[in-house]
Amino acid sequence: MMFSDVRLEQLKDDTLARLVAGVQSMTRGSNRLYDQNYEMLSSTLKKIFKLSKQEGEWHLYFDTIDELMSLNRRVGNYAEIVKCAEIYYKDYDEYMEKELPNYSNTLMGALNTYIDSKIFEAYYEYYQIDDTKMDLFIKRYEQAAFRFGREYLYYSDLIKLGMLYRDAEMAQTAARKFLNYADEMARVSCYICGHFPYLGQLLLAKQDQKAEEFMLDMLRKNIPQKYQWCYQYCEMAQLDAMYVCMLCMSVRCGRIDAFHYYYEKYWSKLERSSQCAPDNGSFQRLMGVYGGYFDRTEEDLQEVVDAVRDENKSTTVGNMYEFLQWWCYFELMNRGGIHKVSIVLPELETDKTGQVSTLELSDYLQKKADAYGRKFAQVRANFDYERVKADYQEAFLSYCSDRT
Repeated sequence: MMFSDVRLEQLKDDTLARLVAGVQSMTRGSNRLYDQNYEMLSSTLKKIFKLSKQEGEWHLYFDTIDELMSLNRRVGNYAEIVKCAEIYYKDYDEYMEKELPNYSNTLMGALNTYIDSKIFEAYYEYYQIDDTKMDLFIKRYEQAAFRFGREYLYYSDLIKLGMLYRDAEMAQTAARKFLNYADEMARVSCYICGHFPYLGQLLLAKQDQKAEEFMLDMLRKNIPQKYQWCYQYCEMAQLDAMYVCMLCMSVRCGRIDAFHYYYEKYWSKLERSSQCAPDNGSFQRLMGVYGGYFDRTEEDLQEVVDAVRDENKSTTVGNMYEFLQWWCYFELMNRGGIHKVSIVLPELETDKTGQVSTLELSDYLQKKADAYGRKFAQVRANFDYERVKADYQEAFLSYCSDRT
């Protein structure tokens, strides 16, 4: 629930209290409520943001920045997070340090670490943030974590950065430090979701047995008793979600051998309905056609239209992965005997019937992936787009050709 630690009776303004109560009501229950109520939540949070600043309710003000970032991260609107970051840095300098002593009995200080963790999600995948800017941000993030707490967020994000660069040493060093704070993390957030970066670095480091055992422990609920509550809420604890995450991390780590292993041992044994579960993202949709299932074409075509329409909201790397996955998807569709589809996209010509060949569509999406990946590689010395693309090709196109 949003604003879970805000006490309405302590708010001086009745309108502000009413708005906060409305947000609490809209987000009490399933996490899906955040997605279902996105437009209303976004609008209400912006009203709270403006009014709390006017009223000098500084804990609520910075809490609202954090909630806005969390909400936009859920729906993949990272452009909004970047906008919020600019406001946050300005107002941190003007208000945060001065107001902290007035909120000594709250978690206002910790909000800075939480906010930096959301900013990281956008910054580490944006081409506008080059190596110099990223290094400066990481130093700021580190200072916030060690001053205000929640160090596990900082080390978890360093693991992600190491995985993006395929820097096993960086990821392993951060992982060892993350484990020192893992209990603190699991007390306040999901044990399962919180450990996915750690699981990914095990794959990157080729600690395959340990990675598989850890995955199975989470699926079998073989985690400390005090964290069992996670299974009431965590969607990632389902077989298809866990397996697809392992498959995706394997490809992104360049572990194509691990991808094949998890595919044959686990994914291929799932029911067709699980392999083709709706609304689970482009990677799982790609896994569906990789398995030879082409019965969700119309829904998937709409997902492509949405991805192109919303690409300005996503990060550079987010778009790169999205379009790499759709590139492979339509290449596989062509190999599966579907040579034309009906779709309308900018700068993509259709025939008189409104159709386009799947190979043309695949090429169109490949060029988008190339544009984003190469743009990002230009500003991040440790990122190798051509290697990333080659791994997608090896995982989904070369191996598939060998199997047929």
